[in-house]
Amino acid sequence: MAAERTQRSSLWSIGLILALLLTEGSGGLAAPQPRAALRRASQRGIPRVTQVGKASWYGSHYQGRKTASGERFYQHALTAAHRTLPLGTTAKVTNLETGQAVQVTINDRGPHAKGRIIDLSRGAAQRIGLKRDGTTRMRVEASPRVQESQTAWAPGGQSKKARKKPA
Repeated sequence: MAAERTQRSSLWSIGLILALLLTEGSGGLAAPQPRAALRRASQRGIPRVTQVGKASWYGSHYQGRKTASGERFYQHALTAAHRTLPLGTTAKVTNLETGQAVQVTINDRGPHAKGRIIDLSRGAAQRIGLKRDGTTRMRVEASPRVQESQTAWAPGGQSKKARKKPA
């Protein structure tokens, strides 16, 4: 009986130590990476996100509806929907077939179609020749705003600081 209690106590202690090592701010084990091919390379201390995959566009069906950021969707604006990048992030999206690029602001969540990494507004899609094809391979490069780059990235794309509700 005493041996079982000692063994349970030891296992609990090991679990606690591992949990402390996995918490942010420790120099211990690294936190798990976000899904897909997200890669952060430190350039001048600012995290950079690069992702390559299929992109699509959306337009008139969503015109005037509220986006995840709270603003109204305008199909001719240079905006995009991304699953994990923080809302308000500016991203450079490059069409890998044509080499054309456009700067967009992430203001919505999506794409909801499986296998796609970003949904561009109609205006952004026209600028890089995506509207003709419907979907194509794109490279998305983004640096979060300075305030968010100083906090840990959380699943869902927003920093823990940004997710806290004001008092």
